[in-house]
Amino acid sequence: MELFYIALLLLSLGVAGGFIAGLLGLGGGAIFVPGLYYILKHFGFHENAMHIAVGTSLLTIIFTGASSAFAHYKKGAVDLKLLRGFLPGVFLGVGIGTLLAGAVGTTILKIVFAASQIFFGSYMLLRVHKTHIFQTMPKQPWFTLIAAANACLATMMGVGGGVQNVTFMTICNVTIHRAIATAAAIGPFIAVFGALGFWYIGLEDTHLPPFSLGYLNLAAFGTIILTSMVFAPLGAMVAHSLPVPKLKRAFSVFMLMIAIKMLSEVFADFSI
Repeated sequence: MELFYIALLLLSLGVAGGFIAGLLGLGGGAIFVPGLYYILKHFGFHENAMHIAVGTSLLTIIFTGASSAFAHYKKGAVDLKLLRGFLPGVFLGVGIGTLLAGAVGTTILKIVFAASQIFFGSYMLLRVHKTHIFQTMPKQPWFTLIAAANACLATMMGVGGGVQNVTFMTICNVTIHRAIATAAAIGPFIAVFGALGFWYIGLEDTHLPPFSLGYLNLAAFGTIILTSMVFAPLGAMVAHSLPVPKLKRAFSVFMLMIAIKMLSEVFADFSI
C-alpha cells in the first residue's frame, strides 16, 4: 500500500510538472523539487533530501523539457539564434552551480531554492502586465555572464531555468510566446549537464534511497516521466491559446507558497 501511495504521488507530480513545463516554458522543477523533497523527507532521508530532489528533478527535466521544447519547436516558436547565444553561458553556469551544490548542505540548497522562488515569483506577480525595459538582448560579454548566472542558479535549484530566462528575455523585448518557447529549449541543456554533475557529486554518499546513482533516484525519475512526457506537450499546445498573464500570476502565487513553507522550516531548524 505504501508503494502504491508513493507511485501515485510521483505520477501526480509528473502530471503537474509536465503540464506546467509545456504551458509556461519551464522544466517542471518548481513542481518536482519540492514534491520530491517532501516525499524523501517523509521516508527518512533528511540530510541529503534536497540534493536527491534537485538531481532527480534535473534528470526528469531532460525528458520533460525536451518534450515541451519539441512541441514549441514544431509550432516554429523557438528562436534558434537566441538559443545558440545562450549555450556558452549555460555550460559555464551549470559547471559552477554543480560545484557549489556539492560544497553545501541541504539547508543551503533549501534557502537558495526558496529565496529564488520568492524573487522570481514576486517578479512574475508584480510585473505580469508590464512591458519590456530594454530594446534588445545585451551584448557580449554581458549576455554570456547573465546566461551563466541563470544556469548556475537553475542547477542549484533543480529547475530548467525557465522563470529566469523568460524574465530575462521579456525585459529585453522578446515576445512572451517566443521567450517561453526558447526557454523551454534551453532547459534540457541545463538539465543534461546538471544531472551528470549531481550524479558525480553524490557518488560518495552512502545514505541514499534504493535505485540511486549518486543524487539521481532512478525509481522516482522513471515514475514521474510516465505522466510528465504526456502532459508536457499538452501544456505547450494550449499555451498559445490561454491568457498567459493570468496563468503567470496564479503560478507565481504557488511558487511563493512553496518558498515560504521551505523557509519556515529552515527558520524552525535554526531555532531548535
